[in-house]
Amino acid sequence: MLNMSQVLTIREKHCNGESVSEIAKALNIDRKTVVRYISQEDFSPKPPIKQSRPSKLDPYREIIESWLAEDSIGFKKQRHTDRRIQERLKDECGFECPYATISDYVRKNNLRKANTTRISLDLFWDPGIAQADFGQADFIISGTRLRCHYLVLSFPYSNIGYTQVFLGEAGECICQGLKDIFTHIGKVPTMIIFDNATGIGKLKSRVFCESELFSLFKAHYRFKTRYCNPASGWEKGNCERKVSFLRNQLFVPVPKLEDLKAYNAGLLKRCSFQESQTHYAKGISQGTLFESDFKAMAELPSKPFEAVRYELLVADGYGHVTVDTNHLYSSVPAAAGKELIVGIGAYKVTVLDLAGEVLAEHNRQFSKQRTENIDPASQLGLLAKRPRGWRNSRIRSQIPESVVAHLDAQDADGLRRDLRLLHESCQRSGLSATLDALDILASEYAGFPDFFQVGVLAARIADLDLDALPVGGADLSCYDEIFLGGVQDAR
Repeated sequence: MLNMSQVLTIREKHCNGESVSEIAKALNIDRKTVVRYISQEDFSPKPPIKQSRPSKLDPYREIIESWLAEDSIGFKKQRHTDRRIQERLKDECGFECPYATISDYVRKNNLRKANTTRISLDLFWDPGIAQADFGQADFIISGTRLRCHYLVLSFPYSNIGYTQVFLGEAGECICQGLKDIFTHIGKVPTMIIFDNATGIGKLKSRVFCESELFSLFKAHYRFKTRYCNPASGWEKGNCERKVSFLRNQLFVPVPKLEDLKAYNAGLLKRCSFQESQTHYAKGISQGTLFESDFKAMAELPSKPFEAVRYELLVADGYGHVTVDTNHLYSSVPAAAGKELIVGIGAYKVTVLDLAGEVLAEHNRQFSKQRTENIDPASQLGLLAKRPRGWRNSRIRSQIPESVVAHLDAQDADGLRRDLRLLHESCQRSGLSATLDALDILASEYAGFPDFFQVGVLAARIADLDLDALPVGGADLSCYDEIFLGGVQDAR
């Protein structure tokens, strides 16, 4: 298997017009290998899903778990070693197994739970070449003023630039921003000149070493790169000026927004005002000059790149994982102590199990301070089994006061039943829709509504929205009367 440097060389040589035979001969590799990497359309990172394989120890899993479960409540110096498990399997079950097999099985399946979870300067720029850099500006996001980072991609030939805003300058942000700009333009620059950006690599012994994610991104879109010398911003002066220009034109006064991803989609369209401006030196419109930029650029690949970095992380005793040292993200309590796949993107952090099933999704955090990103609804399943934890649970503060009072008054069986129904509703319709349904029904009923009705209304809110008008089909308003007690009689 070739390394990323060899793959990039193959694709660059092919872009330069060299034949398959010439590339194979120059790199001393097989022609089929050259064809495979030239024709590869998708270089997106793939989640490291582990294929489960049956083990000869699977029939004995329950008994091994029972032995180790007994250990957890006993004297810590009087517990099963892998050797003792081997001996007991032989003596009590008549099953002989190599020590290494048992040791690997216990470790890989996490059966023994721990008590503590421990370049060069150019004077003339050809069409199709771009420069990239970050700037900073304040934004008010959901009522909070934040210092954000905006990526600028400028084209020196036409003097047109595009920008995308992120909470940080990580490699995932750079790849996501460039991908969205490429998609908006409809083509890919032939070369991009970067500052000494830490988000896409590091300078080692005067050589810039790109990160794996950015190397994959670069191979996917087939563009070349060049990096400025440290503290030499003049080597990409067009982008330096464009950073200041776009901040003044687009981010003054301080923008107010709710969703950063949606804001970025509209931001690309707002950059089109530059097309009608006259070039400062060439005396013609920048839009006309950009036509030459566009013609010189390469075509987009057939598949978009997924700008996600995957890591395998072990969850703590609560089912939480820590990303980038400071940021804690919840999954589900059942994942406690297990190895999980964490997909880290520019906007979201997604937690998956080893089979690739999504357990939780959170907005990504970039601050230097420690943050806890806990989904209160993730605790409902465990609370239904352990209702005594209800009064100190995180989700209690999220629920309307009338509902809290009702749940506080329940006996253990009633509380267990209602928490289970709440959990099922959140799984099916989401926490937001379930809380909306609780709020509506609690205010409309003289007594407390049945939690089955909460689930029905939450499903309607999640799928159709309360204000959605029926489209075709039978008139189901009679069921609203029955299940919702007239709350929806206007519909």
